[in-house]
Amino acid sequence: MTFSISQFCYALPGKLREEDKRLHMTSSFWLTLAALLLWPAPWAFAAVFLIGFAKECWDSRYGSGFCLFDLLANLIGSSFAMVLAWALPGTLFNS
Repeated sequence: MTFSISQFCYALPGKLREEDKRLHMTSSFWLTLAALLLWPAPWAFAAVFLIGFAKECWDSRYGSGFCLFDLLANLIGSSFAMVLAWALPGTLFNS
């Protein structure tokens, strides 16, 4: 199945409203904040991205299939966590 960038962008707002995508965003948000307690930001971001990617690879083999929208939702959740950690005062998170 071919999927163009314009089709992807057109479908994106509707897809991000799905409960599954909101779960991906929420999970990656909290995982990123937890990872930032342990590691510097690039490591934390990479670790959470790889967890999400591994989950999608698992889904492609044993679940509902690989979904780029799930990966994008993971990136959105992780990005919000990075911005929040950067904006909060103090040294709670590694940077």
